[in-house]
Amino acid sequence: MANFVVRISEKTMLTFYKLLFQLILSPAQGWSDISYASVPERRLASVGMYPLLAVTGLTILLKGVYHPGSETWTVLIERAIVEFVKFFVCYYVAVFFFSSYIHRFSDAEPSEKRVHTFVIFTISQLALMNLLENCLPIDLTVIGFLAIYVAVVMLRGVRYMAVRPDKVESFMIFAVSTVILPCYLLGWLFNILFF
Repeated sequence: MANFVVRISEKTMLTFYKLLFQLILSPAQGWSDISYASVPERRLASVGMYPLLAVTGLTILLKGVYHPGSETWTVLIERAIVEFVKFFVCYYVAVFFFSSYIHRFSDAEPSEKRVHTFVIFTISQLALMNLLENCLPIDLTVIGFLAIYVAVVMLRGVRYMAVRPDKVESFMIFAVSTVILPCYLLGWLFNILFF
């Protein structure tokens, strides 16, 4: 029985990463594939997004390897925890706002599954962007601009979210301000409070 559960988890994890990279490489086709995959959102979060967030947090420890002595290992571990918490909190904040206000942008209210899935894949892209930044030995400001590409991927998801054509601009302002901006604002706030 345990073997069966492990195989299902591995399959779901592979499906999650396949869909995530499909979304990055071809956003319109990625959202279409996500729609057809019909993986339960709880599985996507528990097997895909949460481990990705944990790995993203742990990659901050590479800064201690690249720049020894610049920060203590205790501070780096605290930064790793803050990185995970930042994305974790942003996920639940975004789901709350999407669930509360998505009906304003759509004729047919998207299901909770679609709301969760849309936010899971958007947060995962932002986490992947931070993972890339953490793995590099130098700071590249160009990586910060990848958030614009995440917004483009979100734009390609308007059909997935059943957004009315006349509400696309409003939806995008709403989506960016409830998913992308909170990640940056929370990161900035945590840096002021703790470091």
